[in-house]
Amino acid sequence: MRKLVFLLALFCVFCDAQMLPGAKPVTTYMTDSTGKQQLVMDFSVSLTGIKDSNMPFSVFSSRPLMIYYFSPHCPHCKKSYNGIQQVAKEYEQRGLTSIAIAVSGVGKRDIMMFMEEHNASIPFFQDNGDFAKKYGDGYVPRLYLVFSDGKIVRHTSLENEGLKDVKADIEKLLGIKK
Repeated sequence: MRKLVFLLALFCVFCDAQMLPGAKPVTTYMTDSTGKQQLVMDFSVSLTGIKDSNMPFSVFSSRPLMIYYFSPHCPHCKKSYNGIQQVAKEYEQRGLTSIAIAVSGVGKRDIMMFMEEHNASIPFFQDNGDFAKKYGDGYVPRLYLVFSDGKIVRHTSLENEGLKDVKADIEKLLGIKK
């Protein structure tokens, strides 16, 4: 058991290297492998709804969208989710839609426990592997902001200064002028 806990902790350190001391928040505008063409969200990606298994991902197309990509076992994900949910509530009345997508390979029960533990109020989905292949970088947590034209901004730092960057990008996404 101690070995498993150690391996999980080690995994989370490598899965969220931006959380190491001295790391700076990084905003990545997603592009294709050439770095020239900006990626757009593919709303036909296969996801399974947790509370509503019939809800397709496509219902979120053509609107400003925030996607929280996470693992229910990751301590960094558990730590950052409450701040993300707070941001989701803050901007919901201004037109932001928010969802969470759990990595593939975890059980629905684990996702439900995460939702209950955090009193989750946004729709949750599970990745069937396609989302990670198209937009993942092998690390969690990640936050994706999807503009109404489908273009994507990925955030890798989701606490403190990183959340300020997320809010600044959400305000751009929603056309909010300061």
